[in-house]
Amino acid sequence: MPFIHIKSLPFEDSIDVSSVIIKIAADFSSNTDIELSHIHTTWEFYQSGHYAKGNKVSEKQPTQNFPIIVDLLTPDFNNASQITLMLETIAESISTNVQFPKNNIFINHRHGHSGRVFDDGKIALWE
Repeated sequence: MPFIHIKSLPFEDSIDVSSVIIKIAADFSSNTDIELSHIHTTWEFYQSGHYAKGNKVSEKQPTQNFPIIVDLLTPDFNNASQITLMLETIAESISTNVQFPKNNIFINHRHGHSGRVFDDGKIALWE
């Protein structure tokens, strides 16, 4: 179930998004022992000028001050050390695969709760 949703401004030099998100999912699977077929990864781009930090707007993804924003959704049965590993894995993979500084990546983790997720045609339950 993990969902990794990445958003950024367009990069100065284009990236092969398909290749990058596959590599991120593979790194995530390898480091967390979660089967690759269960990992969902997306990357969306804000339109140029549609991301402000304070009173500044950027047209392209800078390496400072406008972090790449990641939303990670996982089942609520993962413990704190597993979540830490997931966060660090995503940051390292993004940094490596798009040559981007880790200190300008922001990742938020959210839990999907048993009985509050609809998946595979039904309410998902886990213990």
